[in-house]
Amino acid sequence: MNAPTTPESIQQPSSPREAIDAVRAQVRVVATEIIPLAQCNGRVLAQAIHADRDSPALDVSAMDGFAVRMADLIVMASENGLPVAALEKVGDAIVGGDAVIVGGGVANVSDGSADMSEAMIGHAPIAMCAGHAVRIVTGAPIPIGAEVVVRHEDVVVNNLGVRLMIEVSAIKTGANIRRRGENAKCGDEIACAGVVIGAATIGAMASFGVAQVVVRKRVRVALVTTGDELVGAHDQAQPWQVRDSNGPVLESLLGARPWIEIVSRTHARDDADSLADTLARAMEVADAVILTGGVSMGHKDFVPQVAARLGARTIFHKLPQRPGRPMLAAVRPATGALAARMILGLPGNPVSVMATARRLGIEMLGAFAGLSTQHFVAHTRAVANADNATLPMWWYRLVGERVNASGHSELHLLSGKGSGDIAAAASSVGFIEVAPGEHTTGAHNFYAWMH
Repeated sequence: MNAPTTPESIQQPSSPREAIDAVRAQVRVVATEIIPLAQCNGRVLAQAIHADRDSPALDVSAMDGFAVRMADLIVMASENGLPVAALEKVGDAIVGGDAVIVGGGVANVSDGSADMSEAMIGHAPIAMCAGHAVRIVTGAPIPIGAEVVVRHEDVVVNNLGVRLMIEVSAIKTGANIRRRGENAKCGDEIACAGVVIGAATIGAMASFGVAQVVVRKRVRVALVTTGDELVGAHDQAQPWQVRDSNGPVLESLLGARPWIEIVSRTHARDDADSLADTLARAMEVADAVILTGGVSMGHKDFVPQVAARLGARTIFHKLPQRPGRPMLAAVRPATGALAARMILGLPGNPVSVMATARRLGIEMLGAFAGLSTQHFVAHTRAVANADNATLPMWWYRLVGERVNASGHSELHLLSGKGSGDIAAAASSVGFIEVAPGEHTTGAHNFYAWMH
């Protein structure tokens, strides 16, 4: 990664994209660790995966049917059809018709129990007998000498053999055979570093013998809520008190991503010294600290000055966005024994916390995990009830989802009473991002809460 940009060279960002990029330029990717394949779901791959052998590793059948030589198709199309090979074990050899096969990379039955009248999945390839068809199942090795697999749907099997019921000319050499290496060659890159590992990646790694996986360590995040008015969800709140929803919201948004680890969740009073102590302790154990509240212009909004007191340099403070304009991002550079740390100050209103954490915070944390910006590209969707309202700033508008009369899912704008309206947010599935001066007609970037 390139050296961090100096704070003096950073201009105040004018968009969410610029804000994210400004923070990404200041952080370092976390170290790696090796974990078992069974534990890597949702983690970030730190080392490219390569095929340890060809895929398929040998020619295999793509269909259930019969393996034959091209020269035998004429007989197969005759009235009596082509006899099906009946192989049996004699001593250490496999005998069928005039063929005798011993070892040498072909089937060698050790206990005589396998049915060698067919090509067996999970067994070495057998050899073709001249003038015979060999029964085969999908995935079984192609018998040595076979040139085509005829599907079960295209034949009739009787006591005399198997009869072809379609034109011989319709069958081409290699039909229904998956060739060795057609999926991937030994040494090919199967998965690149910097992707979130999912079921498909896990399946590929298992197929290519990757039992231990090099991943990025989980990004450690400490959550700090501020505000003397906050009480817990279990408390009997007085009218002048507010139950904390920001802590649980952030635990849900961030904790749903296995590459993030919530290492602590604490509360700080509206006091500069108390906040400094809480923030300093959080920075000892976390790569990033996310605070809610205390970032605006009030006389008890201490986050900006406390972050500076602890050696963090402000990347930006305030963005042209609604909700969440007072948002702050700062980075304490690595010095001596102190590792670099990110401080993200979110406004205290619950909808502001949800929107800014989802839109900006998660992608900023992704920089620590080694995830590219492409991982966070949003899908565009339209809303069914577009209006002409505009703002001279980036606008995150809550949307719900429903099935319309045609049976299709559609987004619709929700009416809310501002960034403190957690009741409106409860029925939302996410928000659309509307650019400054634009209205909601047409498609916009959609950010789902659960993604």
